[in-house]
Amino acid sequence: MDTELLRTFLEVKATRHFGRAADNLFITQAAVSARIKQLESYFGAPLFHRDRNNIQLTPEGERLVPHAESILFSLLRARQDFALREGGDLRLSVGIRQGLWCDTLQSCFDQLHDEIGDLKLHVETLSQEMIAKKLREGALDTALVFDTPAAPELESHCVGDLHLRLFAHHSIKNLAEAVSTRYIYLQWGTAFSRFHVRQVTKDPFPYLQTNMVDAAIAQVIRQQGACFFPEAMQSTLHEQGICRVPEAPEFDTPLTLLVHPYMRTSPVVRRLKQQLSNLSL
Repeated sequence: MDTELLRTFLEVKATRHFGRAADNLFITQAAVSARIKQLESYFGAPLFHRDRNNIQLTPEGERLVPHAESILFSLLRARQDFALREGGDLRLSVGIRQGLWCDTLQSCFDQLHDEIGDLKLHVETLSQEMIAKKLREGALDTALVFDTPAAPELESHCVGDLHLRLFAHHSIKNLAEAVSTRYIYLQWGTAFSRFHVRQVTKDPFPYLQTNMVDAAIAQVIRQQGACFFPEAMQSTLHEQGICRVPEAPEFDTPLTLLVHPYMRTSPVVRRLKQQLSNLSL
């Protein structure tokens, strides 16, 4: 059986709503309905009473809950067991929200390697949606984010702050010049979007909108533009002729380390939390 069917079943059970379950799983409501119907066909019984605003488990659904939880938990425990390889080697998979990777984070992981010499790290930058999906599936052990996904089953630890500042080509001297032409909008999530409309510009059509930091930097240089970047990148940007815009609005938000429950007692995750504590990007 596809374990995503059981995961979807438990999400509908938790939210009592097909639409909210779809949002949390980053799939369509039609996909949720199809998965539940497939599961009901497999067991030959209805699992939910489908009143429009009151989704309730049937007796058959109630009986399935502990089995579904047990199956998914067993798979996650198997993944945890495989993380401890013969010979004592340790594995840790970490997701980093797009836009956050920088020399500061590289130093944190270098120090983690120095402390745990046999650690095998897998680090990848991902969108917020993919991070939430991979954490739910157990494909990631932990992730560093700033727009925390709605996933109460994940442990979350505040480890620092992200400071987004307006940078521009050195020829630009103020905020008005920065947003008037060749302004690049980097996608930093919902909270940043609200801040941007209130304090930066209400223009919905920037010169370029992207989620790729490298592309934004290249365009700032080529087009003599402006963009919001993490403050931790200031030295790197300055070397490329990109400077802070004086008296521009500033955006700050907490950085959160999300940890899958099966890794809550991991000594590697404990050391990672310590390395990332008071992180400032």
